[in-house]
Amino acid sequence: MKVLITGGAGFIGQYLGRRLTRSGHRVVAMDLLVEQVHADPEASVRRFPGPVVQADVTDVDAWAALDRPDAVVHLAAETGTGQSMYQADRYRHVNVGGTHTAGLAAQAWGVPLVAMSSRAVYGNGATSCTQHGPRFAKRCCDAAVPTASKESDPHHPVSVYGETKSEGETVLLEPARQIPVTIIRPQNVVGPGQALHNPYTGVLAAFLARLREDKSLLVYGDGSATRDFVHVDDVAALVAWCVEHAPPVGEPRVLNCGTGVRITLDDVAEAAISGSPRSDVQVEHVDVQRAGDIEHASADLARLRQVGTPLPQWSGHEAIADFIRASWTAPGATSAAWETALDELSRRGLTT
Repeated sequence: MKVLITGGAGFIGQYLGRRLTRSGHRVVAMDLLVEQVHADPEASVRRFPGPVVQADVTDVDAWAALDRPDAVVHLAAETGTGQSMYQADRYRHVNVGGTHTAGLAAQAWGVPLVAMSSRAVYGNGATSCTQHGPRFAKRCCDAAVPTASKESDPHHPVSVYGETKSEGETVLLEPARQIPVTIIRPQNVVGPGQALHNPYTGVLAAFLARLREDKSLLVYGDGSATRDFVHVDDVAALVAWCVEHAPPVGEPRVLNCGTGVRITLDDVAEAAISGSPRSDVQVEHVDVQRAGDIEHASADLARLRQVGTPLPQWSGHEAIADFIRASWTAPGATSAAWETALDELSRRGLTT
């Protein structure tokens, strides 16, 4: 097949492009190559195993100029949770408008679409309580414990980013009546090749910067919040499988993407340390809450097993350590970039 990948020159797109190429497919990327994501746009283009068309996914004319592919994978998105809280219009334009445009293009071509959503649609996710039963979004009482999010759970996003991903899923319902549509909700994706200069896309690049500068690691909160980190290679394997196994027309398929195992932020810090050459690292807890932050997250993988997709091969701990080891000598921003990003949120009243 010829597969068009929006955002294909980015982190996940590079892994997916190589995997599809190894399987005998041809790939084409559509990517705007924005500076916040691509520190070296020309290097991003060289790494992608196929042609790269520099274009905006929200531009209808840009889509019309493309040759018809056999499938579309829509990865292009604005991804910074904190940044989304003060650049809401930009995030909606790309994440909702761009997804809508991608869906209409795939519909016009009559080809399957695989679209990347996010675990952010679940917000704080699900909890279970022996007294009150299952709850979503908010804990009912201190006895409630977090449970893994299922694809059938209601959406309760707590950030503009999460809202745009939820709305992006909604705009694909109409194309799904005429073409096969798969929606994937990844948890925290990590791996070699991740942007090291973008302070809006997660904690691990910040940990890497501080480790390389012989500084302590800063964990926001008391360290008990949990996440589900999934290796980018496992994400690419799932997306590639979905490209090759389209669902029936009129039956859009939604799939979680994660390891199914939650780890605390303190565990994340220890896994990062284990992947570094350092051993004398202090972990400090910072009493700060950023707008859009969530307390707990993990994916229920029952539907993946039911459908028969590839399951993750890396644990969250392994994925984090692999990222740190592989990225140790790669160029990236200093820890000051994350301090500046936090200051920006504070000035806008988006921290407590």
